[in-house]
Amino acid sequence: MSIMDEAQEQEVNKNKAVRGYIIRALAKGNHNTLLIRQVANALVGDGLIYSPDISKYLEYLKEGGYIAFTGKHATAYQAYRTDSVIKLTKKGVDLVEGTIDDPGVDV
Repeated sequence: MSIMDEAQEQEVNKNKAVRGYIIRALAKGNHNTLLIRQVANALVGDGLIYSPDISKYLEYLKEGGYIAFTGKHATAYQAYRTDSVIKLTKKGVDLVEGTIDDPGVDV
């Protein structure tokens, strides 16, 4: 196993923080849902990201079973363009409530 340099470690911590931000934002949304653009714009506004492309973070959370896209054909990579809605799943609620833990998400 290789040791991460400081830049890599900062990137890993940033990824965890952004994923956690998304999960917490959804938990505060109406019925645990938000528009992708609401989440992306909040992340940009808070200075966590510079580009509204949050597809890699959404893909991680979707693959983990924490979020779901409400559109029939929405994917993490087209969600911003189509202004899809994301919803916190039961597993996502468990993550927020601390019932389960994921070292890749800083809730």
